[in-house]
Amino acid sequence: MTNVKLEVCCGSVEDCISAQNAGGDRIELNSALELGGLTPSLALFETARAKVSLPIMVMIRPHNGPYHYSDLDFEVMQKDARILLDKGADGIVFGFLTPEGLIDEKRVKTMVALAGGKQTVFHKAIDETKDVESSLQALIRCGVTRVLIGGGLGKIDHHLAFLGTLQARYGSQIELLPGGGIHIDNLHAVLRETGVSQIHMTGKRIETHPITHTQHVIVDEATLKSVIHALK
Repeated sequence: MTNVKLEVCCGSVEDCISAQNAGGDRIELNSALELGGLTPSLALFETARAKVSLPIMVMIRPHNGPYHYSDLDFEVMQKDARILLDKGADGIVFGFLTPEGLIDEKRVKTMVALAGGKQTVFHKAIDETKDVESSLQALIRCGVTRVLIGGGLGKIDHHLAFLGTLQARYGSQIELLPGGGIHIDNLHAVLRETGVSQIHMTGKRIETHPITHTQHVIVDEATLKSVIHALK
């Protein structure tokens, strides 16, 4: 399993440094991991880019509402994507659905064109669609590089056989990046049953504010190191 790549979902510069120190292969940079990940600020990206050498994919998600964005949201998302790509992001992560729960191919194609040949990733919004396989075919038509996928709603453990089928059918046309609920205990099952060559995880620990009791997600370097050791 030495050829398996680990993408680490990060929400701060410290997270990015932990991901690199642990031996991760790629970073997905967000803000607000507690909300599922939102667009990072330019300062966050530029500081992370200066501190680590790993490829950095940036999340383009303006809020944690549904994935059928307003026209104004979409305008903001395109501007964010252009700015972050111009500043050196290696690619962009996004997700667009229609109100009916289908892939919004027009907007996806717009973002692929905007990326100008850099990598594009459709995130786990695909798991909310009515037919994941048809959605994957739509992303292939749009020219998306990679899809972050759990195989459907619920635990990824329940969709491993399905993900294996998708990998066998479409893995030569689009990269499948399983994510959402991957941890040290199910790691080998995910890789064995899906046949993928890369995974996505945070390796998180949760810190609770002593006064407000709000929770903050942090990448745990020791957890990532244990995962990478298990991949060898």
